[in-house]
Amino acid sequence: ISAERTVRVHCHLEEEDLLNLLNHIPEGCKTIFNLFAIEGFGHKEIAAMLNISEGTSKSQLNVAKTKLQVLVNTLYYQKAK
Repeated sequence: ISAERTVRVHCHLEEEDLLNLLNHIPEGCKTIFNLFAIEGFGHKEIAAMLNISEGTSKSQLNVAKTKLQVLVNTLYYQKAK
């Protein structure tokens, strides 16, 4: 299941909860996630802004999504108890 699908499935989580989860992922991943998912930049633009390769941008976004998926699932199950 993808990170985006997990977020959609658990959409009843508060927006504040989701924003707080971003504070629990590595800074580089968080920066790229924000630029891509929130600000709407493409990998080519992010790579140019941060002086990294497009591949690094894609990789870091994948790491961010994976970590957020784990965090969302953990928070969901804690709230369900």
